[in-house]
Amino acid sequence: MAKNAIIAGLEQPWQKDQLVEVRTGKAKPVFGLPVQSAIFKSVRYGSVSVDKLGCRGDEHVYEFHGGPDKALLQYCSQHYDVWGQELPGSAHLFHVGGFGENLVARKANERNTCIGDIIRIGCVIGQVSLPRQPCFKLNHRFQEKNMSRFTQERFRTGWYYRIIQEGSIQAGDEIQLLERPNPQWTVARVQHFLYVEKENFEAMNELATLDYLGDEIRNIFKNRLSKKFENQEQRLLGDSAMAMDMWADYRLVRRDKETPTVVSFTFEALRPKGSPNAVQPGTHVRLKLGGRLIRAYSVVEGNQNRFTLGVALERRKSRGGSLYLHESLNEGDVVAISNFAATFPLSEEADRHILIAGGIGITGLLASCHALQQNDQAYHLHYVVRSPAEAAFRSYLDPLGANVTIYSATMDKPFDVTTVLQKADSNSHIYCCSGERLMNAVHDTASKLGIPKDNVHSELFQANSTGDPFTAKLADSKKQVEVTSGESLLDVLRLSGFDIPSTCEAGNCGTCRVGVRSGRVEHRGTGLLDSEKDTAMLSCVSRGIGQVVLDL
Repeated sequence: MAKNAIIAGLEQPWQKDQLVEVRTGKAKPVFGLPVQSAIFKSVRYGSVSVDKLGCRGDEHVYEFHGGPDKALLQYCSQHYDVWGQELPGSAHLFHVGGFGENLVARKANERNTCIGDIIRIGCVIGQVSLPRQPCFKLNHRFQEKNMSRFTQERFRTGWYYRIIQEGSIQAGDEIQLLERPNPQWTVARVQHFLYVEKENFEAMNELATLDYLGDEIRNIFKNRLSKKFENQEQRLLGDSAMAMDMWADYRLVRRDKETPTVVSFTFEALRPKGSPNAVQPGTHVRLKLGGRLIRAYSVVEGNQNRFTLGVALERRKSRGGSLYLHESLNEGDVVAISNFAATFPLSEEADRHILIAGGIGITGLLASCHALQQNDQAYHLHYVVRSPAEAAFRSYLDPLGANVTIYSATMDKPFDVTTVLQKADSNSHIYCCSGERLMNAVHDTASKLGIPKDNVHSELFQANSTGDPFTAKLADSKKQVEVTSGESLLDVLRLSGFDIPSTCEAGNCGTCRVGVRSGRVEHRGTGLLDSEKDTAMLSCVSRGIGQVVLDL
């Protein structure tokens, strides 16, 4: 289901719902941190007793994670589909139970459930007491350093109950709304004043005395009325021992000229990991290249301690990253590099794989080829270059033998996309990593041949982020930024102090999306569904037309 359709459904009122799962967990060390957590909860089968402090057998590590106002945590299962679309790099982690909820249901959510609601769950009666305040552990749980912040800003936190009538619950029980004393105060609206309009004293006066609101949130509003504002960063990010390690320092240990325009760069970690993760198919890393310039590149081979990238220099199209690497980065220099992110993986359902690389797009497919070769899977790589001299990474291609074909007009061997795709059957999957022209040809031909869209995967290797200048008004922060013809919105926002997350920075993954309130957008890249383009844009490649108003 499309994201917009799901969100529209979340606005619908509910009277009855069904308890899909009951979950409880034990405290244990998690994520390699010097703390314990009970966020990993298991499904409970049969009847589960519930008292004033929650489900029997459910543990809480800290006092403020439990207590009478936090007896049960409920989370809307529809949110997981939306998270998977918004953060595809963590999509495999977004499944029911991921947020550590006790109660799994589908209809009730933060936008249609109100503080003070009295709700019957099986033979238990609970009252909605508090919105959940997410903490830094969600960043580790979903491998996204801003997950806790995203969760509260997008009002998908879940909520707590206090128990009015003890009893027992089990999957399949009916959930019924009995009373609604505060119909104007949905959980999401309370969160709006917690996290967005934090100095709206009129709303704070009402919330500080709101019937049935739990003391944790009530006291925050009381303190703000006394000009005592809480520091949310500690909760969202943790201290230095808890913060998610997204960047590490690497030294450039080798540069090799692969072709007249392509150089390979091999980096080694200054602090090697004891058990480094190997490069997976479709892996990217991001590099900080002087100042606030951040660029993403495909990893050719290696592991987290030592790996190789390939970068082509095209002076007219460079956004600064390739120019910096080719002309300013020398062996021995140290660069901050992000964790691995596998944003262009192989399909596990395919029996046969057809890989098409155009130019430097070869870097996005080499790790996939070697994984397929190692696993003895059926595949063929079609590598399209302008001339034989521009075929890079021969030392990586030669071991693939007959599974590789190189095409070049100067070799009297032009690439014909129709001939290649006609060999695909219903169990074949096609992967194209190239420039826009070849990528469009692959998609158009696949459509004409009746190949299912889900079987065709593509990734642009080069972001086209330039264009006409435009203005972006930032609605929440009351700022305005100007994006010149040679800049991307992502770069300008970062220079203005906004830490916008990103992964591929070529319009493929969707991580850098920002909300759009009004204005026209020239959408580029593949990281948004068509249904999302009315309310979001990719800040790395898409451009406003004239003026846009953003949710920032």
